[in-house]
Parts: sequence; structure tokens; C-alpha cells
Amino acid sequence: MTEAIIKGALAGLAYGMLLGPLFFMSLQVTLQRGLANGLSLAAGAFFSDALLAVGGWWSSGQLLALARQPLFQSAMGTVGALLIISFGISAVVPRNLEASGRFLGGLAARRRFSFAKGFALNMANPSNWLFWLGLATAVRAEAPDHIEGYTIWFLATTIFMVFSTDMAKVLLARKVGQVLRPGLPGKIVRVAGLVLILIGVSVLVQLHFMAE
Repeated sequence: MTEAIIKGALAGLAYGMLLGPLFFMSLQVTLQRGLANGLSLAAGAFFSDALLAVGGWWSSGQLLALARQPLFQSAMGTVGALLIISFGISAVVPRNLEASGRFLGGLAARRRFSFAKGFALNMANPSNWLFWLGLATAVRAEAPDHIEGYTIWFLATTIFMVFSTDMAKVLLARKVGQVLRPGLPGKIVRVAGLVLILIGVSVLVQLHFMAE
């Protein structure tokens, strides 16, 4: 059990420390809408990670085989890229936050929207599918027979570490926003939005060349 926890923690830490689209999305949401919305975004990402990990554990290699199909990666990659670009544009284009808050229906609705953004962004990322399903399949195949619950402990620890790093990114973004001079957080949000747009465009370009 100790071995499973240590290896799962290392796998989760390594994956969670990657600066992917979710990092820049966390930066944007936390600085623009506050800590509660940033945490809701991380919770949505956590829920999608948990679903993929459980799906990989339950279905062994079937879902992984599906995730490796070029058509699946192309479709999910296109959806993910368009989501990333749209989220990036929403950060770059100046808006009246009070008016947008009324449109979403208040604080609770905004937190639910942030949760949905985190969930959708992770679920539409083919790399996320390959990581969790591949990890679940590999660990289940290689788990020592004499250690009961090895795979479950490994995956649970991995999910916990990834979620912890996502939460740390949100808290760091809030801390940074508190010490910056007025006006600068808004500029950082726009820069994060530009990065998201570039990531989305690069994904679409890669998919285009893969299709040729």
C-alpha cells in the first residue's frame, strides 16, 4: 500500500505541475472573478479527472483503445481547442463584470459556470484522456497480486495530488493578485487569455497537419 501511495503521489505531482491550459484558465478566473470561482474551476477539473480514472480502472483497456483512435483525438481535440479559444477571447475582450454577473445569474451561478468550464476543458483534452486511461490500464495490469487494493490506492493518490496542485495554482493566483498594483491583474488576465488563444490555435494547426 505504501508503494502505491508513493508512486501515485509522484505521478500526480509530475502531471499536476505541467503548465497546460488549465493553469492559465485558473489564473484568468481567479484574478477576474475571485477565489471561489477559481476553486470551483479546480473542482470541475477534479471531477473530470476522477471520472476518467474510474473509467480507466473499470473498463481496463477498452476506453484507452478508443482514446487512441485518430477520429476520437481529432474530434475531441477540435472541441477542446475551440473551448480554449473561446475562453481566451472572453478574457481578452474587455467586459463589464457587473453586467456579465447579472447575465450568469449571481454568485452561485458564476461558481457553477466556473465548475462547468473546468470540467469541460479537461474532458475535451485528448491528452488528459490518454494520461488517466493509460495510467489506470498500466497500473491495473502491473499491480502486484499480493497487495490488495494497489490500483485503487495508486489512482486515488494520483487524483489527490493533481487536485492539490490545481488548488495550489488557484491560491497562488489569488496571492499574486493581492500584491499587484491596481490595473495589473486585469492585464495579466488578458495575457492569460492570449496564451489560451495561442494554445487553442496551435492545437487546431496540429490537428490539421495530422489529418493530412
